[in-house]
Amino acid sequence: MKKIHYILLILVVFLSACSKTEDDIFSKSPAERMSDALETDYNLLTSAQNGWVMEYFANPQSPGYNLLVKFQTSGQAVFAASNEYTEKKAYETDSCLFEMIGDDGPVLTFNTFNKIMHVFSNPVDPNGSSDLDGYGLQGDYEFIVMKADAEKIILRGKKYRTTVIMTKLAENVSWKSYVDGLDAMNSVLFAGNAPKLTMTIGRSVYSFSNGSSHVFSALKYAANSTATDIPFIITPTGIRFYEPQDFEGNEVQYFDLDDEKLSLVSVENPDIKLVGQDDLAFYFMSTVKTWFFVPDELSVNVKTLYNQIVESCVAKYNAENVKLALKYYPTRSLFELSLTFDTGQTKNEGNLDLIITNSKNSLTILDKGAADVNGVIYRADVAGLNELATLLSGSYSLTTFAKINPQIIKLTDKTDATTWISIKLE
Repeated sequence: MKKIHYILLILVVFLSACSKTEDDIFSKSPAERMSDALETDYNLLTSAQNGWVMEYFANPQSPGYNLLVKFQTSGQAVFAASNEYTEKKAYETDSCLFEMIGDDGPVLTFNTFNKIMHVFSNPVDPNGSSDLDGYGLQGDYEFIVMKADAEKIILRGKKYRTTVIMTKLAENVSWKSYVDGLDAMNSVLFAGNAPKLTMTIGRSVYSFSNGSSHVFSALKYAANSTATDIPFIITPTGIRFYEPQDFEGNEVQYFDLDDEKLSLVSVENPDIKLVGQDDLAFYFMSTVKTWFFVPDELSVNVKTLYNQIVESCVAKYNAENVKLALKYYPTRSLFELSLTFDTGQTKNEGNLDLIITNSKNSLTILDKGAADVNGVIYRADVAGLNELATLLSGSYSLTTFAKINPQIIKLTDKTDATTWISIKLE
């Protein structure tokens, strides 16, 4: 009998506990709980005095876009951004109405048109590609609130299921300066002819190309390896992959630009880096492209000859668009000092042969004295051209603002620091 009493007592206690727990969980109806959640999320959205940074990915394969948004208690949302879809690709603002509604949980919807936000969900491709008509950029304008607090809100696109992160923007930061900072970071990393980056983990080496598209093509240097697309977004300190990526058992997602502007360093594992061009001379020699002189970034003596060459071409040939460049000429298997200009619809080019050798971050240039057919004529007829070829003969140290993306390389004469040229890929 005592055993039976004990069992009955345990059952009573257990049922009592279950009853109390169920009363706590279901003390409100589903409609009331949804109403509370909507109110809570609405209050969080409008609590950010300076708004939110919305890291927006239209879909899991697309590049990321930074949008700024402030939610006002009037029900209006103000957006700002600068990207290829804003007017003249410049900083732009626009407003629309927003609402918190109950659906698959609390849902944030932007329910009147906003040209900054709705460009991603418009069924017509904004760049006019017929391939995307009817689908557009496949972005969302309605988002399920997955997690929210006063500093960060995580959303998921209702249709395309993309994760969108919003972080509270500090009150002392102006929107324009924040966007300008992101544009400056993007310029350092990926403007112009941004070269591929390299990641080395143990004996494994990966290349990361197409960075200017904000969707890396990552390829491991190994037999039968296939490239993987990795979308990312620019951050104030570097980049963030859309989602964590595993490389040789190492999961990474956030990368910060180092102080030397040579590498993007993994926040999760600082030993993992996306490295740029450590040897500028090797980069120059291995890049079979044309490096144009930057007219406003030449030493006085070089600039004097440069101006003389331009004036002589104008006077002798009625030339327009006169340019000087260093380039590799495959047909002649030589580097060249190249002079180009337009006369009407005709493009003219003459090349003076150079011998260029390299060591780390150093080049030695020698005027060979020979040229192609036009080069022979221009060397004799264009004032300053032969003198420039002679002046450039020497040894140079190479520097740049950011080795991760050497947009302009400065060559400084090792024996005379007052002689230097700057060259740029175009």
